[in-house]
Amino acid sequence: MKQTPVKGIQPPQMPRQLVLQELRALDDHAEYTALRLVKCDLAGQTAADVLFEQVEFSRTVVQGSRLTGARLFDVRAVTCDFSGADWRGARFRRAEFIGCRLLGVQLIEAHLDDVIFRDCNLENAVFASAVFKAARFEGCALRGALFDGADLRGVVFYRCDLTNADLQGANLRDADLRGSLLDGLRIGPKDVQGAIIDPSQAVQVAGLLGLTVKPTDEA
Repeated sequence: MKQTPVKGIQPPQMPRQLVLQELRALDDHAEYTALRLVKCDLAGQTAADVLFEQVEFSRTVVQGSRLTGARLFDVRAVTCDFSGADWRGARFRRAEFIGCRLLGVQLIEAHLDDVIFRDCNLENAVFASAVFKAARFEGCALRGALFDGADLRGVVFYRCDLTNADLQGANLRDADLRGSLLDGLRIGPKDVQGAIIDPSQAVQVAGLLGLTVKPTDEA
């Protein structure tokens, strides 16, 4: 499945042909490379230090899995379900998630380099202390998502719903929030420094910070 390149983000580097494989169980320290996984059921799997490299997931369920320290390099996931997965400490490099469910996914202290989430449901996802480098959320539901202490420098949130998301303590230098919903966003004055917003969001952000904006003729 070929996706439109996004400026500044490297796409997954895939071979021309991937081996179609039915995978039912994951093992500690296992390496899965150059595979296409279609409709695999990996729900509830537990494994440590698993490597997925040049792997395409399609309509695969990984719900409730616990893959500590997982590595996903040159990976694409399309219409998959990662809801409730605990992948703390995971490393993502050149990864795309398209139309996936990631409700309540736990990516605590994860590292995400050259990663795109497009049209995904990430409600209540936890990215606490995660580090992002060249990342983009596009058309995603991020209601109630937690980014406490995350490094979000340069991350783009385009047409996303960040209602009640928690960005307290996050580094938002050059993060682009334009075009996204910010209702009830939890954020402090220091957190918002350096973030990019559009004029229509300025009054809303001021309200979130406890400021009252009035025209001069009401003074």
